[in-house]
Amino acid sequence: MKNFVFSAIVLALLTACGNGGEKKVSSFNEDSINSVLNRKDAEINNLLGTINDIQDGLRQITEAQGRINTLKNGVEGSATEDISENIAFIKRIMDLNRERIEMLQRQLHNSNINADNLRQTIESLQQQVDDKNAQIEKLTAELAAKDATIAEQVNEISKLNSENSGLQRDKDNLSEANEAKSRTISRQDKDLNRAWYVFGTKKELKEHNIIKNGEVVAQGFNKNYLTEIDIRTVKTITLGSKSAKLLTTHPASSYVLERGDDKKYTLRIVDPTAFWSMSKYLVVLVK
Repeated sequence: MKNFVFSAIVLALLTACGNGGEKKVSSFNEDSINSVLNRKDAEINNLLGTINDIQDGLRQITEAQGRINTLKNGVEGSATEDISENIAFIKRIMDLNRERIEMLQRQLHNSNINADNLRQTIESLQQQVDDKNAQIEKLTAELAAKDATIAEQVNEISKLNSENSGLQRDKDNLSEANEAKSRTISRQDKDLNRAWYVFGTKKELKEHNIIKNGEVVAQGFNKNYLTEIDIRTVKTITLGSKSAKLLTTHPASSYVLERGDDKKYTLRIVDPTAFWSMSKYLVVLVK
């Protein structure tokens, strides 16, 4: 190329100078021509390097657009952050490409190169950058609309969650009230079905102030000496004595005193409701 340009320059100089050309050409040496050519090569290389940078930037933008299109169909969690990062990256490359095109135009303007094809290339790059900018603006608008829809859905979900929380609180309060009511009923039921019994010799019963003058006392007795039972489950009481007499009042038809092989008595309650209807205390005198 250098030889061709060198020959062209020499030929142009010969044509312009006529017969005196040989003397003028002789004033140029080959080093001067090579210096001019080297400067031209450097200018062209700079222009081509900038063009390559712009094209590489456009390629990176296209790749980032592809990543965004892949992510935007399922925008949630980290995908939203990835989209934001890719858009920010595209904007940086777009700004950088605009600066490169402006620099390319300055380089061409300040150089001695007169190439229509190069100007057309710059205009084409400018158009590509403008097209990318329009695509990014459209994509940003689509994502903003989708974000608005998602925000609306999030707000609706938040309202539903708030309503559900209220319902859950009502449910918890109702459950707590039911549990309290159940505990109260259970306690009342337990109270209704509680009874106490004691059996012992006359001496033992007197010592614990359960009988006085042969009668069961109504108050002031040692309640800890008695055994608490649930009348729904306890139907038999082993007295372990060959002599047994009920000192408290209970319908005779509601119980039997059974003697075992060892001749010792066991109290069997055949009708709990009737047995405990007159008194929730059972006192049995044994010997």
